[in-house]
Amino acid sequence: MTRSAQVAAQFRAQSGDSRIDSYLSRLEELLADMTPDEKEDTLCEIRAHILDSTAGAADHAAAVDRVLRLLGTPEELAARYGTERMLTRAAGSFSPWLLLRTCWRWAMLGVKGTLAFLFAVFGYGVALALTIAIFLKPFVPTVGLWLGPRTLQVGTPSNPEVMRELLGQWFVPVMAVAACAIAVGTTHVPCAG
Repeated sequence: MTRSAQVAAQFRAQSGDSRIDSYLSRLEELLADMTPDEKEDTLCEIRAHILDSTAGAADHAAAVDRVLRLLGTPEELAARYGTERMLTRAAGSFSPWLLLRTCWRWAMLGVKGTLAFLFAVFGYGVALALTIAIFLKPFVPTVGLWLGPRTLQVGTPSNPEVMRELLGQWFVPVMAVAACAIAVGTTHVPCAG
């Protein structure tokens, strides 16, 4: 008998509750994309949480119902684990597409994910806008970082006579560094949350 089968048999003997077993069986089916070791660890962790949370309860059935309700359906819990795995993968990647997909999936699970998604869209949008400005500079020399009364803008000013260009020949290198820093920062900040 493998270690996972031994652990599962031990937990089943401890719980003696078919609702827990059916919940975990359904969760196991939904975690198909995990490695066997990850799946085993996850299922053992969830089973231990359920058993610890219901241990010593006067009404064991009500305690099990409460814990399972708090965990969410097996589908919801599997989605959270899948999103967590994607976030871990995205944190080690420099792929904006992977981060946006992960944040979008996370956004479907709550407010924190929605904020992370909006932050990622904003950050990558700013980095993209700065990159476009860099490539436009040789063709449109008026593109720059302009300071005017109550405004600071990147691009071509609408009233150049009342505005002053701040970077001059340093526009391209400064904006390249800024775009790169914003893109890297955007990649790592949402994943840290």
